[in-house]
Amino acid sequence: MRKRLIKGIAVLGILIGGCAKTPVFSETAPVPEPAEVIETAVSEEPSDQVSIRFKEEHTWAQEERQFIQYSLLIENNSESDITNWSIAVDVPDGMKIEQIWNIGLSETDGEWNLSAIDYNKTIKADETLKDAGMIVSFDSGSELTVIERHFTFENGIEETTQAKETPLPTIEPLETGEAAGALHVENGHLCNEAGKAVQLKGVSTHGLAWFPEYVNKEAFQTLKEDWHVNTIRLAMYTAENGGYCSGGNREELKALIDEGVQYTKDLGMYVIIDWHILRDRDPSENEGEALKFFDEMSKKYADETHVLYEICNEPQNSPFKSVIRPYAENVIRTIRANDPDAVVLVGTNTWSQDIDEVIGNEIDDENVMYTLHFYAAAHKEGLRQKLRKALDAGVPVYISECSIVDASGNGNIDSESARAWMELINQYQLSYNAWSLCNKNESSALIDPSCSKTSGWSEEELSETGKWFRKEMRGE
Repeated sequence: MRKRLIKGIAVLGILIGGCAKTPVFSETAPVPEPAEVIETAVSEEPSDQVSIRFKEEHTWAQEERQFIQYSLLIENNSESDITNWSIAVDVPDGMKIEQIWNIGLSETDGEWNLSAIDYNKTIKADETLKDAGMIVSFDSGSELTVIERHFTFENGIEETTQAKETPLPTIEPLETGEAAGALHVENGHLCNEAGKAVQLKGVSTHGLAWFPEYVNKEAFQTLKEDWHVNTIRLAMYTAENGGYCSGGNREELKALIDEGVQYTKDLGMYVIIDWHILRDRDPSENEGEALKFFDEMSKKYADETHVLYEICNEPQNSPFKSVIRPYAENVIRTIRANDPDAVVLVGTNTWSQDIDEVIGNEIDDENVMYTLHFYAAAHKEGLRQKLRKALDAGVPVYISECSIVDASGNGNIDSESARAWMELINQYQLSYNAWSLCNKNESSALIDPSCSKTSGWSEEELSETGKWFRKEMRGE
């Protein structure tokens, strides 16, 4: 997606924010040089084609300390064999290595120097170092950063790259329900026409076939004016009862989408057309129907700059590189034939949780983002680690569905985990949509089950989840 530069700098950053207690290892994309240098970039340093990852294998707590077992993975995507390597890590106070295997270690002045040992110095081209790792322990949240990495290649080249901070952009505030014109993706962030980063805050409908009554202009206006929502996600199931590919009334479903697109346009909001795979798991199962659907949608809404497309809600048992990416490339190619600029959201494996699988496997399209979904009572620090890893690697992420209860859509609110998620969202200025706009008798529904109103809700007519998200979006 992006042109790499001579003199590229690689960063391996570990950020812990808010209530987080677990360190995250991830590698960011090279920091770009000024524009005039980009024009003359013609090659890559070999080290730019080497990625380092600490893969979390196990976590546990013991006597008020946290423990993590990591595997060290060094992937050599260059054309030359690596003949030696080392990594320098800045270590926070209180963190220590409990056990280490197949890695040389020296410790000086708050740094860990990790190095090759005799039998794993060589990492052949297009191969990955495995069978190395460590167990670390710590007692509180902290920041752990790889500050330097050194590689020797078989052709005699030696390269040392040092960490350099990449600041987050300043968010361009959106007024209540205000649209910012056509959106695009730039440097991993959703941006407006002027190139300023923006944050979308929205809600998702439940299945259009099941709760069609909530697709109305008054409902969206209530969300805009009272909740400060600027985005609506229209969730159209594909394989469930009444789904688009399982006997549902396609014309009625498309009519609901059309109404949603028009209402959001009238109100100055954004809208996401969501191909909501779930039971079908593998997005390629109904790929033919998806291609026809998105061809029709992108032709119809090619001139509507407030429309985004989400092309596979929650794939399962579908590795990103071998299953999701080929499917997405085909669908995006279809959309681009009609609309060359619309932002496209691509789901990730395991109910859109394996966001880290995108690293190094991004689709060659400038206006693509990758989705992560969380339910705070079920998805905690492990998933937040994956998100940080992807963000620090430059992956553009959109949280197109989230809630503060269990992954089933039911259960109690986990306030502590919910707060940790929102702190991370705000830290990275991520766009998100809360699940779901309906009065279904489950705790993720935003409207109380006793309320039959389809717009104009008072705070008392919201569920506890609805009250929580309303306050969050209002900044209270």
